Amino acid sequence: MLIYQKLRKNPDLAVALVFALITSIIAPPAPGDILQRINLPLLGLLLFLMCIVAGLRLSGFFAAIFQHLFQGSASGRSLGRFFIFSCYFSSMFITNDVALIIFVPLAIMVFTEARRIRLMVPTVCWQTIAANLGSMLTPIGNPQNLFIYSHYGLESLEFLSITAPIVLISGIVIYLATYTLADYDVSLPVQQNPTLPWKKILPLLLLFALCLLHVVHLLSFSLLAIIVLPALTLLNCQLFKEADYKLLLLFALLFIGVGNLSHIELFQSWPAKLLNGHEFWVSLLLSQVLSNVPATVLLANYTNAYAPLLLGVNIGGLGTIIASMASVISFKAYLQTRFSKPGYYLLTFTGSNLMVLLLLLLYYHLYMKYNALICQQLCIYL
Repeated sequence: MLIYQKLRKNPDLAVALVFALITSIIAPPAPGDILQRINLPLLGLLLFLMCIVAGLRLSGFFAAIFQHLFQGSASGRSLGRFFIFSCYFSSMFITNDVALIIFVPLAIMVFTEARRIRLMVPTVCWQTIAANLGSMLTPIGNPQNLFIYSHYGLESLEFLSITAPIVLISGIVIYLATYTLADYDVSLPVQQNPTLPWKKILPLLLLFALCLLHVVHLLSFSLLAIIVLPALTLLNCQLFKEADYKLLLLFALLFIGVGNLSHIELFQSWPAKLLNGHEFWVSLLLSQVLSNVPATVLLANYTNAYAPLLLGVNIGGLGTIIASMASVISFKAYLQTRFSKPGYYLLTFTGSNLMVLLLLLLYYHLYMKYNALICQQLCIYL
């Protein structure tokens, strides 16, 4: 009964479970194959990052940064920019989900206490957009990036060369959008700077740095696990309870299901032919209805064109509320407020998302057009 209730509340997990079970019946995997398909190093790295960032959040590290920067009063626009770009930049290193978990409730609390409710919806909507697009930059910015980076064995500089231009354009668009935020004064409570537990924070930062070394292929996963697992247990074993095991289970089920598909004759050739040359658009559209993480895992086995796939699933995080499951985190946080207006939020969220999505699609079209022309001219010249 408990499992049934959990699956009802998490339809994406239920669909992934059915997908894994049906494909396992059609093409039963050997026990050894299951472990290979699950990709334990990838899931282990995600678990470590979740626990480390949870430790930093619970220590008050991020709230202390806000208190240090803002005391007494500030303009609504400057506050909005702080919360929005906190999500934009922090998501590059702590994932979009975690950035929203940290900074959306903080923004809601500040605007509620200051009685500036009108700033709440536009700020939270743009925080969500900023987290989804900022996280696109790095391999550890979101789950789909980490999967693509691992699946295709990419190098860090190669990855950044694909994502950096669109992330920069996104940042400019988001900054210009903040001019729509009301600029009246917001009174903030004067608070004493909290005493932070640096003896716990510094080891967590060190463990985070070790995870980055693994991402850039300077530290093996086995050595990382030997160091991080005991260290987290000694620092605070309760941090393991803070991890998003639903996401880890979703990944595992998708890995099993997609691995099974590759052993079914019907799915061994035609999906690749259908996807060939259309990776960007297929991944973007599929993300709108399936969410970008499942779309990434499903499509990656059928194409070697990782660049358009990477751009498609990340830009595809814009659009519908379920295009990126991180967007649901913000929506749920807003619904818990006393003055929530779900219809108004969804209208504002969807309108803002579609505006940025159209601008980025225009940029992508122009980039692909002129990139092709430049390559053509170079070929003629050479």
